[in-house]
Amino acid sequence: MSDLAASYSLMTTRTLLRAASITKSFAGVHALKGVSFDLVEGEVHALIGENGAGKSTFTRIVTGALSPDSGELRIRGHLVTRNTPEHARSLGVAAIYQQPLLFPHLTVAENIAMFLESSATWRVNWKSRYSQARELLLRLGTNLDPRRLASSLSMAEQQIVEIAKAIGSNATILFMDEPTALLGEREVENLFRLVRQLRGEGVGIVYISHRLEEIQAIADRITVLRDGSTITCREAASVDRRDLIELMVGRSLASIFPKRDVPVRETALKVEGLSNPALGLQNVSFAVKRGEILGFAGLVGSGRTEVARTLFGLSPAASTIELFETPVRITSPAQAIRLGIGYLPEDRRQHGLIQEMAISENISMANLREVSHRGLIERSKEEDQGQSYIRDLHIKASGPSVAARTLSGGNQQKVALARWLAIHPRLMILDEPTQGVDVGSKAEIHELIVQMAERGVAVILISSELPEILGMCDRIAVFRGRTIVGTLTRGEATQAKIMALAFGHPNALCGEALQQ
Repeated sequence: MSDLAASYSLMTTRTLLRAASITKSFAGVHALKGVSFDLVEGEVHALIGENGAGKSTFTRIVTGALSPDSGELRIRGHLVTRNTPEHARSLGVAAIYQQPLLFPHLTVAENIAMFLESSATWRVNWKSRYSQARELLLRLGTNLDPRRLASSLSMAEQQIVEIAKAIGSNATILFMDEPTALLGEREVENLFRLVRQLRGEGVGIVYISHRLEEIQAIADRITVLRDGSTITCREAASVDRRDLIELMVGRSLASIFPKRDVPVRETALKVEGLSNPALGLQNVSFAVKRGEILGFAGLVGSGRTEVARTLFGLSPAASTIELFETPVRITSPAQAIRLGIGYLPEDRRQHGLIQEMAISENISMANLREVSHRGLIERSKEEDQGQSYIRDLHIKASGPSVAARTLSGGNQQKVALARWLAIHPRLMILDEPTQGVDVGSKAEIHELIVQMAERGVAVILISSELPEILGMCDRIAVFRGRTIVGTLTRGEATQAKIMALAFGHPNALCGEALQQ
């Protein structure tokens, strides 16, 4: 811990959390190597590092899900020797995790109550339960109906419910692990407003994110982990984005967005007047060419993902599209795959991977014919294929037989991407492909996207991160109200123009003509 960090703690009235020389190993692999960290009241202390740096392991130790091998942990002055989730909660510790964990067949209010209400409660006060849920949701700036089933919520709405659960616990130590990964601009602004409010009330917040612009906007201090070790602790105002990247990856990173100019070829996909009443889509028109990266931008729920699901046959529409100048109507994912369409979904844990299956099995799943003979899977071919993608995509794993759940988020995303590369796609749809991954993995995934375009693949890139959209795309289609309201070229696109279209304020574009 640096002198600066130590002096910061001494100047404050109360230290909420102090970890000293925490170590943890799994099967001989060191996840944490003497990590030290402290949190004081009324502070936002960012914890950053690449996937696999040790952030999640440290979080699980403080929240009681894991026990450290050695080191000292003090929470609100109490020396913690045998921590459990219940004990951590009793000391005022709560956590918001990147992947929402809701009971799908319960309502929003019931999911919140499951976390907040005592197990000794023998009679349900439904009026109070709904009132509490509504109050927490309004505090987050949303009018989400607490009576809705969790299964009907979008990923962003599920994340808002997770945040409401944690806020309702009145925690004094709050871990936020990628809290904005699933949120749109408006939801992020509401969350930041709440973070500042909680900080003013004396709550200590450990903020974990790969979005460095957020870190610098919200954090007081920043601790960097690399390979399970504490690298440094700095005041947020004393470091810039380039410094943080170099501290995290241990090397200079010239560019996160390695976009190169690629000659575009013939039209791969042409969509005219696409409608899907089941998903609320209306009159969507666009085209994408081979070698082109077309971005889909817009607020959460604007229709971007709904178009992707329709094109992949997950929610078939009556409309016909043109794929390589041939009219087709896609009615199932199996048909989409046969036509050469790959689709990396937004939620890699639920839809992108089967966590318990091996890396090689996950990769081969969409194209079993390539690793089969006379209808039987040849495991040697499957493992050879898996090993090939581990090498080519720089997946950090001991081998192709390792279960996907054991990998870090960035490596899981590479495995999910490898599954679709294995079908040799002609059209690739990528929904939030770098969501929740570290800056090093993000750069590698961006490089893979550029390489796909260079091979003549037509790419549709859906992202809520405007720097990613602006840095990677040749053209950008902006969605609002489940349709496309404007298309911008790479040269004319700016964050202001995209947001003006997304929010329905075309006058902010100063009269520029935008052709759809």
